[in-house]
Amino acid sequence: MATLREVAELAAVSVATASRVLNGSAHPVSRDIRESVQSAAKTLGYTPSAAAQALKQQRSKIIGVIASDILDPYFAELTRGIEIEAAKAGFVTILANANRDPEQERTKFRVLREHQASGIVFCGSDIEGSPGTAELAREVNLAVRAGTRVVALAPRGFDSTKIVIDNHAASYALTRYMLSLGHRRIAFIGGMPGLTAVEQRVVGYRRAMFEAQALPMVLGSVGMRQESGRDAVAQLIGAGELPEAIVCANDEIAVGVLAGLWTSGYRIPDDVSVAGIGGTRGGAVFGLTTVTLPLVELGGMAAAYIADAGRSPKVPEAPQFELRPGSTTAVKDPSGSSRGYGRGTF
Repeated sequence: MATLREVAELAAVSVATASRVLNGSAHPVSRDIRESVQSAAKTLGYTPSAAAQALKQQRSKIIGVIASDILDPYFAELTRGIEIEAAKAGFVTILANANRDPEQERTKFRVLREHQASGIVFCGSDIEGSPGTAELAREVNLAVRAGTRVVALAPRGFDSTKIVIDNHAASYALTRYMLSLGHRRIAFIGGMPGLTAVEQRVVGYRRAMFEAQALPMVLGSVGMRQESGRDAVAQLIGAGELPEAIVCANDEIAVGVLAGLWTSGYRIPDDVSVAGIGGTRGGAVFGLTTVTLPLVELGGMAAAYIADAGRSPKVPEAPQFELRPGSTTAVKDPSGSSRGYGRGTF
């Protein structure tokens, strides 16, 4: 790869002059010299240093992504959307896994800023009360005021651009749908203490149940992975409290619930209807009834916002969720059993 010095020698100018021309400096340079330097650079195949450009512009071709759990397909879908859109704009992404830990988020946020990332995307929501949450918020707020583009794709307690799907409405719509199939004893499974996005989903579930004068049953604080759903349904079966239907906080939990029911000899949806939230590929494999969140599109919006060269790009509106009936839910008939699937309303 050619160096700046080699370009300067071929153009018969100083290194400083070649740098001014190739880095777009406002310093006056004659037209002949400018053309000579540009011609030399083209002949030698010279490419300006990305690191030098970033240092000069305080903006690199990097988009940082901080995910709560990279093993969760939800975050994989968001990251995929970010990477697709970033590549279109000539950017690369750096993915950091934070293990749902505000202290790790803060450490990785600092490193990404040190590398002059053009922007940083937080994919997961706050865990209220976790150690380090307030410190992270202060650091992000300072970075935003200094010009760093920070985008949150889930509810967060700090200052940033937010492109967030309505978790309350998604859960409310899904619970209404389950009620419309004739189910009354509907349980909600999943979550972690203080996890804001899931707390909003619980509120949506409770609202739909109260409006239908049905008694809510929430098994929260069990986690967000497949194992969480499997263990929670085992708890219900052991207590003799298996409901007619189960709304899960995400698709991963729903897959775990399905596994727990199948291994215990239950038929889906004949014995129990099961639904999730997310619309991930894993859920689709099982024909899961779910509220599909357009995760790839959402991630793409965040990347496009950061890559926009404008001083104040327009913040896009979050895309709409969509109910996707599948083979894991069924209409309940008056005898108490279920038949067929999904012709209810929400």
